[in-house]
Amino acid sequence: GQLAKSWLVSYAGNFLGSVGLAALVAAGGTLAASGAPVATAVAKTSLSFKQAFVRGILCNWLVCMAVYMASMAKDLPGKIVAIWFPISAFIALGLEHSVANMFIVPLGILSGAAVTWKAFLLKNLLPVTLGNIVGGAALVAGAYSFAYGKLGKPVPA
Repeated sequence: GQLAKSWLVSYAGNFLGSVGLAALVAAGGTLAASGAPVATAVAKTSLSFKQAFVRGILCNWLVCMAVYMASMAKDLPGKIVAIWFPISAFIALGLEHSVANMFIVPLGILSGAAVTWKAFLLKNLLPVTLGNIVGGAALVAGAYSFAYGKLGKPVPA
Protein backbone atom coordinates (compact mmCIF):
# COMPACT_ATOMS: atom_id res chain seq x y z
CA GLY A 1 0.00 0.00 0.00
CA GLN A 2 2.62 2.56 1.00
CA LEU A 3 4.85 1.81 -1.99
CA ALA A 4 1.96 2.26 -4.43
CA LYS A 5 0.93 5.50 -2.70
CA SER A 6 4.50 6.85 -2.84
CA TRP A 7 4.88 5.91 -6.50
CA LEU A 8 1.52 7.45 -7.42
CA VAL A 9 2.14 10.73 -5.61
CA SER A 10 5.70 10.96 -6.96
CA TYR A 11 4.60 10.14 -10.52
CA ALA A 12 1.72 12.64 -10.46
CA GLY A 13 3.93 15.36 -9.00
CA ASN A 14 6.63 14.74 -11.59
CA PHE A 15 4.05 14.80 -14.38
CA LEU A 16 2.41 18.04 -13.24
CA GLY A 17 5.75 19.74 -12.57
CA SER A 18 7.26 18.61 -15.87
CA VAL A 19 4.27 19.68 -17.97
CA GLY A 20 4.13 22.98 -16.06
CA LEU A 21 7.82 23.61 -16.71
CA ALA A 22 7.37 22.68 -20.38
CA ALA A 23 4.53 25.22 -20.62
CA LEU A 24 6.72 27.94 -19.11
CA VAL A 25 9.66 27.09 -21.37
CA ALA A 26 7.37 27.07 -24.43
CA ALA A 27 5.84 30.41 -23.39
CA GLY A 28 9.32 31.86 -22.96
CA GLY A 29 10.43 30.50 -26.33
CA THR A 30 13.78 29.44 -24.93
CA LEU A 31 14.23 25.96 -26.42
CA ALA A 32 11.61 25.79 -29.15
CA ALA A 33 13.59 27.93 -31.58
CA SER A 34 16.09 25.11 -32.16
CA GLY A 35 13.42 22.67 -33.33
CA ALA A 36 14.95 19.93 -31.20
CA PRO A 37 11.91 19.47 -28.90
CA VAL A 38 9.62 19.00 -31.91
CA ALA A 39 11.90 16.42 -33.54
CA THR A 40 12.44 14.67 -30.22
CA ALA A 41 8.71 14.45 -29.48
CA VAL A 42 8.04 12.94 -32.91
CA ALA A 43 10.91 10.46 -32.59
CA LYS A 44 9.95 9.33 -29.07
CA THR A 45 6.29 8.74 -30.03
CA SER A 46 7.30 6.88 -33.20
CA LEU A 47 8.91 3.99 -31.32
CA SER A 48 7.10 0.67 -31.15
CA PHE A 49 5.73 -0.37 -27.75
CA LYS A 50 8.49 -2.99 -27.49
CA GLN A 51 11.26 -0.52 -28.36
CA ALA A 52 10.01 2.06 -25.84
CA PHE A 53 9.58 -0.64 -23.17
CA VAL A 54 13.09 -2.09 -23.65
CA ARG A 55 14.68 1.37 -23.79
CA GLY A 56 12.84 2.14 -20.54
CA ILE A 57 14.26 -1.00 -18.91
CA LEU A 58 17.81 -0.19 -19.97
CA CYS A 59 17.49 3.46 -18.98
CA ASN A 60 16.27 2.94 -15.45
CA TRP A 61 18.79 0.16 -14.94
CA LEU A 62 21.50 2.75 -15.56
CA VAL A 63 19.76 5.49 -13.56
CA CYS A 64 19.25 3.24 -10.54
CA MET A 65 22.83 1.99 -10.73
CA ALA A 66 23.95 5.63 -10.72
CA VAL A 67 21.94 6.22 -7.54
CA TYR A 68 23.29 3.06 -5.86
CA MET A 69 26.88 3.84 -6.81
CA ALA A 70 26.57 7.46 -5.69
CA SER A 71 25.12 6.36 -2.36
CA MET A 72 28.13 4.09 -1.84
CA ALA A 73 30.70 6.79 -2.67
CA LYS A 74 32.35 8.39 0.33
CA ASP A 75 32.95 11.90 -1.03
CA LEU A 76 31.48 14.39 -3.49
CA PRO A 77 33.91 13.70 -6.36
CA GLY A 78 33.15 9.99 -6.04
CA LYS A 79 29.43 10.68 -6.13
CA ILE A 80 29.82 12.86 -9.23
CA VAL A 81 31.81 10.19 -11.08
CA ALA A 82 29.35 7.49 -10.00
CA ILE A 83 26.45 9.45 -11.50
CA TRP A 84 28.24 10.86 -14.54
CA PHE A 85 28.97 7.70 -16.52
CA PRO A 86 25.63 5.86 -16.26
CA ILE A 87 23.61 9.03 -16.94
CA SER A 88 25.87 9.99 -19.85
CA ALA A 89 25.43 6.48 -21.23
CA PHE A 90 21.63 6.66 -21.02
CA ILE A 91 21.63 9.93 -22.93
CA ALA A 92 24.21 8.83 -25.52
CA LEU A 93 22.35 5.56 -26.17
CA GLY A 94 19.01 7.33 -26.67
CA LEU A 95 17.30 5.45 -23.87
CA GLU A 96 13.92 6.43 -22.43
CA HIS A 97 13.15 7.79 -18.98
CA SER A 98 9.53 8.52 -18.10
CA VAL A 99 10.20 11.62 -16.02
CA ALA A 100 12.55 13.15 -18.60
CA ASN A 101 9.94 12.43 -21.29
CA MET A 102 7.26 14.12 -19.15
CA PHE A 103 9.11 17.36 -19.95
CA ILE A 104 10.57 17.00 -23.43
CA VAL A 105 7.58 15.46 -25.24
CA PRO A 106 5.06 18.01 -23.91
CA LEU A 107 7.53 20.76 -24.80
CA GLY A 108 7.59 19.39 -28.34
CA ILE A 109 3.79 19.22 -28.43
CA LEU A 110 3.51 22.81 -27.15
CA SER A 111 6.10 23.87 -29.74
CA GLY A 112 4.08 22.48 -32.65
CA ALA A 113 5.05 18.81 -32.98
CA ALA A 114 2.50 16.71 -34.86
CA VAL A 115 2.02 14.57 -31.75
CA THR A 116 -1.19 14.23 -29.77
CA TRP A 117 -1.40 13.95 -26.01
CA LYS A 118 -2.98 10.53 -26.50
CA ALA A 119 -0.01 9.38 -28.61
CA PHE A 120 2.39 10.68 -25.98
CA LEU A 121 0.57 8.90 -23.15
CA LEU A 122 -0.02 5.57 -24.91
CA LYS A 123 2.91 5.25 -27.32
CA ASN A 124 5.63 6.64 -25.08
CA LEU A 125 4.81 7.32 -21.45
CA LEU A 126 3.02 4.01 -20.77
CA PRO A 127 5.62 1.62 -22.22
CA VAL A 128 8.54 3.69 -20.94
CA THR A 129 7.09 3.83 -17.42
CA LEU A 130 6.52 0.07 -17.40
CA GLY A 131 10.08 -0.47 -18.66
CA ASN A 132 11.46 1.90 -16.03
CA ILE A 133 9.65 -0.11 -13.34
CA VAL A 134 11.12 -3.38 -14.60
CA GLY A 135 14.61 -1.90 -14.93
CA GLY A 136 14.63 -0.34 -11.48
CA ALA A 137 12.60 -2.80 -9.44
CA ALA A 138 13.65 -6.10 -11.00
CA LEU A 139 17.12 -5.59 -12.43
CA VAL A 140 18.51 -3.37 -9.68
CA ALA A 141 16.47 -3.61 -6.47
CA GLY A 142 15.55 -7.26 -7.04
CA ALA A 143 19.10 -8.23 -7.92
CA TYR A 144 20.52 -6.44 -4.87
CA SER A 145 17.88 -7.99 -2.63
CA PHE A 146 18.70 -11.41 -4.03
CA ALA A 147 22.46 -10.91 -3.59
CA TYR A 148 22.49 -9.11 -0.23
CA GLY A 149 18.98 -9.25 1.23
CA LYS A 150 16.25 -11.72 2.02
CA LEU A 151 15.12 -12.43 -1.55
CA GLY A 152 16.22 -15.91 -2.58
CA LYS A 153 17.15 -16.99 0.93
CA PRO A 154 15.43 -20.06 2.36
CA VAL A 155 12.48 -19.34 4.60
CA PRO A 156 13.11 -20.73 8.10
CA ALA A 157 10.76 -23.61 8.85
